[in-house]
Amino acid sequence: MREPRFYFAVFGDPTKPGHVTVEEGHFGVDAGWPKGIAPGDLVLLYCTGGYARYPKSVPGVGVVEDVDHEQQSFNFDYERLSEPVPLDDLRLVFEPVDARKLDNIRFNNHWLFEIAAASFGRAVGGLLD
Repeated sequence: MREPRFYFAVFGDPTKPGHVTVEEGHFGVDAGWPKGIAPGDLVLLYCTGGYARYPKSVPGVGVVEDVDHEQQSFNFDYERLSEPVPLDDLRLVFEPVDARKLDNIRFNNHWLFEIAAASFGRAVGGLLD
């Protein structure tokens, strides 16, 4: 069995057509699909400023259950963090290359991208139940 990879997924306003909530356990994207994502991988689930319940923060982690590479989507088991991690904290703990990706999500359609294990670990710290 391979070691899990770590990813960052961006969720927008769930009230807009075609959008879902982080708790629903599904994510799809039409740009920037990472070909290596597989069951067992871990995903930081980030909500944009337009997401009223968890604006500009990571409220939970997704454990990838199954992947449809053709449809560029995956299902995950939602694991709530004991408290959401704010965007400003993410910027401080991410590796420099991951922080640059994070800063460019609005401009480069990086809605789902791989991050370093160190970035993931520092972001969630002891917040996973």
